[in-house]
Amino acid sequence: MGEVEISYGQELVEVINKLHGMKRRSKGFGELSQMEGMILFYLDHNLSEENTLGIKVSLITKDLDIPKPTTSKVLNSLEERGYILRKIDRSDRRVTYISVTEEGYAYIKKIRDIRDQYVIDLMSKLGEHDAKELIRIIDKLYRIVTGEQE
Repeated sequence: MGEVEISYGQELVEVINKLHGMKRRSKGFGELSQMEGMILFYLDHNLSEENTLGIKVSLITKDLDIPKPTTSKVLNSLEERGYILRKIDRSDRRVTYISVTEEGYAYIKKIRDIRDQYVIDLMSKLGEHDAKELIRIIDKLYRIVTGEQE
């Protein structure tokens, strides 16, 4: 690997670190912590009309790869805010299902609207050419990292 590749690699790492630092400082989920927002949006993405019970707590823990105590703490907070409901399975009381309340869906919509406007503003500042190029490069990087493109 030549000096040029190493230099570009270092620049990329620095830029990614800057972006990561922005995430920690941002209030991307408003009043919610990053973990609360992540779980609420996970629920929204994974719940379906046919799934009237909700999603098992164990599946949330597994899919998001977070410790059970963390999941429990975050779900308690979301429940206190009125964003989720817990339902205990009558046939197996060890199983708890989580669903999103109307208040939770309203909050998700509010955050999505804020995020969408933020992205529109960013793309506008980049300009059409740079915005398309950024999307193309990020997509290409994704395909390289996931092995979809060699």
